[in-house]
Amino acid sequence: MRWNTFRPFPANRVFLRVFGVFGSLLLAMAVLYGALMVPLQRDSLLKVLYSQASTVSRSIIQASSDAMLTDDFGFVVEHNLQVLQNNKSIQSVLIVPRRGTAISITTTGWEMLESDKAPIQPGDYENESFGIRQIPGTASTYRYITPIRFSGVSWGVMRIDFDTSDYLANINEMIRQIVLISLLSILIILPVGYFFALWLTRPIAIISNAASRVANGDLDAHVDVPRADEIGDLSRSFNQMVDALAENRQRLENVNLDLEIKVAERTQALDELNRTLDQRVRDEIAKRKEQEQLLIHQSRLAAMGEMIGAIAHQWRQPLNALSLVLQNIALQFEMGRLDQESMKRLKDKGEVMVMRMSTTIDDFRNFFKPNKTAKLFDLDTALRNAADLLDGLLRNHNISVSIQSEPGIQILGFGNEFSQVVLNILGNAKDALIAHHPAQPSIHIKVAQTAQHIEIRFEDNGGGMDETTLNKIFEPYFTTKEEGKGTGIGLYMSKMIIQNSMHGQLRAENIPGGACFRVTLPIHAAEEATAETDRTSAVPPAPTF
Repeated sequence: MRWNTFRPFPANRVFLRVFGVFGSLLLAMAVLYGALMVPLQRDSLLKVLYSQASTVSRSIIQASSDAMLTDDFGFVVEHNLQVLQNNKSIQSVLIVPRRGTAISITTTGWEMLESDKAPIQPGDYENESFGIRQIPGTASTYRYITPIRFSGVSWGVMRIDFDTSDYLANINEMIRQIVLISLLSILIILPVGYFFALWLTRPIAIISNAASRVANGDLDAHVDVPRADEIGDLSRSFNQMVDALAENRQRLENVNLDLEIKVAERTQALDELNRTLDQRVRDEIAKRKEQEQLLIHQSRLAAMGEMIGAIAHQWRQPLNALSLVLQNIALQFEMGRLDQESMKRLKDKGEVMVMRMSTTIDDFRNFFKPNKTAKLFDLDTALRNAADLLDGLLRNHNISVSIQSEPGIQILGFGNEFSQVVLNILGNAKDALIAHHPAQPSIHIKVAQTAQHIEIRFEDNGGGMDETTLNKIFEPYFTTKEEGKGTGIGLYMSKMIIQNSMHGQLRAENIPGGACFRVTLPIHAAEEATAETDRTSAVPPAPTF
């Protein structure tokens, strides 16, 4: 369908706007022309009046100068009456000397006035003034006042009134001409503007109507504007756009058809998936449990290795002492000095060493024994007991541990699991200090208490961590140790214990010269703290021996 003829549109707003702007500009130009021309012509006519008044006043003064000086009023009157007869536009002449009698001369006669009663202002004796004035009861008058001077001496003043009827007639005629010219211009130019606006907006209206039909889904709407300008290019581009839309619609229909086929296939596949979903969920749960069991097993092995190392260092001194006791028994026996008293003394010393080793085993077994209920435990005691378990390992590497904590701070939670967290953090700090070799390796444990929280800081001077390690240190199986020397689950398990069991937070950050692990725990009310709540630990228990 081709749209190549102009049809009346419901609201051709573009045409109305173009034509309205064109007409408004034309009207504004006519008004501006009148507003500029009238003042200019008025000023020009006023200059003519001023020139005439100035010329007349100079001629009267020159002709009557001798008569004024000799008070020959007859000559002055006669000369001025002749001037009024020769120039019909002059209404009156008033000559006022500074001393003596003033003379008022009109077309009907003349009269003598006292100088002090003449209608002259004091400033008129010195300054020239002129302009149109409205005299009550009469028409407007152009009044010209000029001082009279002889040889630089002020003699008096002259006032001349001119009739302004010609001036007003010229002004009115000029206004009529401007109005006539403006009306003729509007009548001539408006049709041109109408056809120009029609020529400009008609193809735009055609394209707009066709665009509306395209917007309503009619992709057969085309326009034919045979013009070699931008509007013609716009019509051709519009037709190309409509053709492209029609082609894209066809492609979209094909795509929709293919999509429907794929949706049907996916629906069928989804139905099949739904039928096997339960089995897949069970398989995934079983796989997840298997992975959790593997994680628990690895955690147990890691804890067992740490504990065996700690027991070995705790037993080292008693074993050395027991070895010395046995060597002393053998030496005294060879020298014949082993009597009953010596044998009893050495036997008692050996029994003390064996009892100490047995106590160490019990301490570690009780330490790793899992709690089933949340109980109050002393924070200072838990920190110091955990540090004592690693005392042998830490002393072996000359690592000093300081604890800044006040006794009596009670925490509601699982004491042995919290101790396992302390051991993991201390072990991690120990490894960092061994790897970094600071001059005086040290670990500082600081406890700070507020109204709502308790913060425990574990600070070391082991050089800190890089950005990658700091971001991944609590991820499972992430470790910076060599393969076979670390499982990467200790700090992950510690974070789970603090978050899930203790409802706190465990964070790591770098400090000058080292790293800091911050444990933040909430403070519970007394009545809540005394209540024991049965629960199953979210973290797998450490192995017992």
